[in-house]
Amino acid sequence: MSLDEAQLQQGFEHFIRAAQDLERGYAELRVRAAAVDLQLQATNRALEQSLAEREAIFAALPLGLVAVAEDGGVRTCNREAERLLAAGREAGVDLERCGAGETEVGAGRVRIRRVEMADGELVLLEDRTQLRELEREVHRLDRLAGLSELALGIAHEIKNPLNGVMGFASLLERTDDLQTARRYARRVNEGVRQVDEIVKALLGFARSDRRQRRLASLRDLVADAAIGAGLPAQRVCLEGDVDQHVDADALGRVLANLLRNSVEASPDVRVTIRAGSRGGRLELLVQDDGPGVPAEIGDKVFEPFVSSKERGTGLGLPLSARVLAYMGGEIELVSQAQPGACFRIRIPIVAPAEGAMEAAG
Repeated sequence: MSLDEAQLQQGFEHFIRAAQDLERGYAELRVRAAAVDLQLQATNRALEQSLAEREAIFAALPLGLVAVAEDGGVRTCNREAERLLAAGREAGVDLERCGAGETEVGAGRVRIRRVEMADGELVLLEDRTQLRELEREVHRLDRLAGLSELALGIAHEIKNPLNGVMGFASLLERTDDLQTARRYARRVNEGVRQVDEIVKALLGFARSDRRQRRLASLRDLVADAAIGAGLPAQRVCLEGDVDQHVDADALGRVLANLLRNSVEASPDVRVTIRAGSRGGRLELLVQDDGPGVPAEIGDKVFEPFVSSKERGTGLGLPLSARVLAYMGGEIELVSQAQPGACFRIRIPIVAPAEGAMEAAG
């Protein structure tokens, strides 16, 4: 065999081996391609399932979701969003353009939240109508429960003096002795006065806001409250910002009740009232040197019908708390340490001109 024939033969053999290698590589590539195709199909099925689940969740959410594009167009929204948007259009409200917050939609209310996205924003619409109705119902039930508790307390408080009135009236009916009859009549009168005090206190709960504001200096107000409580002026010490102008009727009523409680607890009591201003509010510390508040009722003194007095109605402090709350203020028991009780009163400071305008109105 010549040299050229040998080289040709060798080249041919190389070609055959290369073709065989190429065929084997192609076969391996087809196998790999088939495996990749199977994996891709599985991934696509999983993705489709995930997208379907997401769409189902998206559609079933009780929260309205609206995807808004950068140009303001709505790309997609779920069923709840479609319902709320339709209700908004019917009421003349474009919910997808409204700012964040709660918006009235007809007789309902919708809360709107907006979340920035890379290519627009997501608008979340929450129907608050039913929740608001539930809140109203809970509030109504709370009030009914409170009225029920109050009614039970009223019945209990009025029953005691009425039983006495009925008993002494029955005895009065059967006696012919004038002195005895007078004694029984005094007892009947005393019981009726107790009932009258309870009724007046309850009327105070109901009518504390039906008035116009009358201003007076704190110095004058404390002096009047002390006189009303039967507390001599020399046993009342007023310190601090004593020339502040305050609501004479409301705060006077509260101070008179506190001073009266102090006198009833200890006839020789001394009371110190410290006045100061802080953050636009007047703060009063009313401290006496009496026996103090019993520990067992310390956390209940502002509940109706809780009293340490034998014939107390337990309505004075709750009424004081209600009056102050109407004024935007508050009262709290600072100390239960014996001897002495200390109450802190905080109320907004009112300028004299403001009080004059209210009285004029």
